[in-house]
Amino acid sequence: MPDRIPHLFDPEHREAVRLSWKSRHIPWGTILLGSLIVSGVLSAILTVVAEGPANPQP
Repeated sequence: MPDRIPHLFDPEHREAVRLSWKSRHIPWGTILLGSLIVSGVLSAILTVVAEGPANPQP
């Protein structure tokens, strides 16, 4: 029985572990920027719809 586990020190195993942790990363900046853009566009659309036509024709 070996006294150390060889696959834990393998560079490919370390890279695989690093990439698996990196894949779990949540891009908070992208989520925040995207939500700000969506809320700005939605606000503009709802303002235009709420105001209605400026000079309605009878």
